[in-house]
Amino acid sequence: MQAQIKTAPYEYFDPVFDGRYETPIDTEYNLPDYCADIQKILKCQASPEVSSYMIAGDTLTCDGICDIRVLYLDGKGDSVRCCEFTKEFSAAIKLKTAEEKAVACVQASIAHMTCRAVSARRVDLHAAVTLNVLAVVQKKELITCSLEDETIEKRGESFAAHQAVNAVCHQFSIEDTLPMKNGKPPIESILRREVSCRVIESKLSEERLTVNGSADISFLYTSSVDSTTVEKLSSSIDFSQVIECAGAEEGCVCDLRIITGESSIQPREDDVGEYTGVSVVVKVFLMAFLYKACEVEIINDAYSVKAPLELRYAQNAFTQVHGQSSEVLKKKCALTVQDEDIQRVLDIWCEQDNVQSSCEKAKLTYRVRYTLCMLYINGQGRILYTEKQFDHNFTSDLEDQLAKRADTTWHTDLWEYRIADKNTVEVSVETSVHSLLLSMNGVKYLTSAAVDESASDFEGKSRFLIYYASAGEKLWDIAKSHRALLTDIRSQNELFDDIVPETRPIIICNR
Repeated sequence: MQAQIKTAPYEYFDPVFDGRYETPIDTEYNLPDYCADIQKILKCQASPEVSSYMIAGDTLTCDGICDIRVLYLDGKGDSVRCCEFTKEFSAAIKLKTAEEKAVACVQASIAHMTCRAVSARRVDLHAAVTLNVLAVVQKKELITCSLEDETIEKRGESFAAHQAVNAVCHQFSIEDTLPMKNGKPPIESILRREVSCRVIESKLSEERLTVNGSADISFLYTSSVDSTTVEKLSSSIDFSQVIECAGAEEGCVCDLRIITGESSIQPREDDVGEYTGVSVVVKVFLMAFLYKACEVEIINDAYSVKAPLELRYAQNAFTQVHGQSSEVLKKKCALTVQDEDIQRVLDIWCEQDNVQSSCEKAKLTYRVRYTLCMLYINGQGRILYTEKQFDHNFTSDLEDQLAKRADTTWHTDLWEYRIADKNTVEVSVETSVHSLLLSMNGVKYLTSAAVDESASDFEGKSRFLIYYASAGEKLWDIAKSHRALLTDIRSQNELFDDIVPETRPIIICNR
């Protein structure tokens, strides 16, 4: 006979893929006629950008484009040139299971790359694009919270947790025209570009998520007035998006991620035929995971005073959010060149930034890695390039010591730089990090209790026993081992705590 059970739903995000997928890019590029010959490659910059992705069945398909820019010295060696081209990439990633309502976020980065000039007119490139993928599906588990049978004693437990509300993926495009400012000369060609999107503010309301943010644009270009002169322009484009999100309300916790997708910055011609502005198109992907606080009640053990029981259990990981943390991690770094004098910095930027976060012993630790890159002119007027990798650790105290994991998003940018001496440039770097602090608690709970039909009922005679209990012994264990009702032991011995406070005899009277 099956005991009647009462259940309550608990919803959670089940990852069907959480990891990396690597796809190769191999290409040769012949310089068009309008490009000058390559004397020396200074820097090859590859920026993989996601164009689109979708989930069908058990496969996530991703398409993207890699913007490749090779900075080099021309045949005379007195000016920086750029040959630019693109290479498409795609990936078909197998998921753990086929899910109709799975959602995903995908971010692309360069894993490794080699680039060389095989001649003055041809470039050979070999690279690998890493796709960082998180795909989840929202699932519901029915948790046993009560057993209804007067002959069965049950032990319950309740604890605070957070359950999934919704996971939404939203994509949109930003299009704008940016004019040249501060008396900047017209553009001849764009040498290098950076596009990054960030969230400034997000707000949850009834069934909606509002996100305000900015797309930060910067690029280095050669002037049409003097092709040996390089200029830099930076600007921002604000955006606001209202996303329909079922279940959203003001009290929910929102884990929001923003990913910059495929982008384009093209010189724009004015009425007199000069390129005095740029047309910008940026595709943006927003991914939001919503949680709400809940109280979970479970039954973790049971026994019958009448007959043997067959108990079935399940185990699940219950999420608990311990808050969110935002910090700006600042560091001063030194770029030093050997046997050269730094006369002027043409451009300096940060790339390949990566942040690893961990929670341990009430400490939140970030490991921040990035590469600083610099184009400069030395004392003899030669244009040179140098780069250096940096690795820093930052630690802060956690208010909630129960947090065991930090899901972190980040963005690294340069704040300022100065030439410290003839061989050194001092750079101030800021990494903005935002972490969702949480723990995943594995809990075993009862799913069913049925009388073992192959076994005989317990002997039905009344008994009166004296049991000598030790201090700290659990009343539940005593009652279960003697097949007695826990309520009887409490009332007969005037014990109201879960453990025996001191060594003493316990009356056990089976009715």
